[in-house]
Amino acid sequence: MIKKINIAIAEDHDLMRQGMIALLKEEEGINILFDVGNGRLLLDKLNVSQPDIILLDIAMPEMDGKEAMEIICKLYPKIKVIIISTHYNDTHISEMIMKGASGFLPKACDIEKVVDAIYSVYDTGFYFDNKVSKSLVQKLQSTHNINSFISDNSLSEREVSILKLICQEKSNQEISDLVFLSKRTVEWHKNNILAKTKSKNIVGLVKYAIRHKIIPDTEDLY
Repeated sequence: MIKKINIAIAEDHDLMRQGMIALLKEEEGINILFDVGNGRLLLDKLNVSQPDIILLDIAMPEMDGKEAMEIICKLYPKIKVIIISTHYNDTHISEMIMKGASGFLPKACDIEKVVDAIYSVYDTGFYFDNKVSKSLVQKLQSTHNINSFISDNSLSEREVSILKLICQEKSNQEISDLVFLSKRTVEWHKNNILAKTKSKNIVGLVKYAIRHKIIPDTEDLY
């Protein structure tokens, strides 16, 4: 059984926060460790338990997301932060990414995008959609720091386990049942594996798996 991703949610609007909690609870690979309504309560909770990822709003009372994230990055560098905000513009995006955020999403996005961002940040360390990528390039192109935000193409442990099952000719539904993830999430991982390995199809994935010793070459079995 693959370890669930522990997340925390910091959002001051109760309706928004509770709605997000209800939808994310449907995702088998995600566990909501706790939720709070401001940055100060978030830091108090982190003294007791640390999630893998925090979904963090910017505009909150008592302590906003900017101040909270700066403290989190210093005290808890292993925790990844995904900003979810109505302030979805180039200025805020580049500022928060430069300060240490691993992703930035608009509050108006659907829950599937939030889930994809969580898995991407957990597996690769970041999630940049087209708008975020454009904002970063514009901000970084003059400083030559773009490479510091680009992850390598190595597969994560989760992706390797899914690749092995793909090579065993398991269907997306069968993989979903075996690794305790939704079928849609398995499909997302599959597409991510294809992109990382630069493979066009399942045959390409099998060749990649053999070449990188993820599965044995059939000739080695005889």
